[in-house]
Amino acid sequence: FFSESTRLLDVYLFLFDDFLLITKIKRNKKKYGGSDAGLIPVCPSLTPELQSFIRDGGFCTVLDQPIPLDRLALKNVDPV
Repeated sequence: FFSESTRLLDVYLFLFDDFLLITKIKRNKKKYGGSDAGLIPVCPSLTPELQSFIRDGGFCTVLDQPIPLDRLALKNVDPV
């Protein structure tokens, strides 16, 4: 989850060799239907949930600048 102003937002993180990309999902108002829906190429490394979402016409938009990994610090935190 990511906090955008006062509400929580579901995000997808994409980790590349040099940077971390934070995206949110957008639903496409125009639905793909028929036999064409199964032909939309989807990256096999994505979660099945995200693959299905993209096949249904959804897409990810970038929330902010990519974060270079040399500026990123990861810490373990206790679950809230």
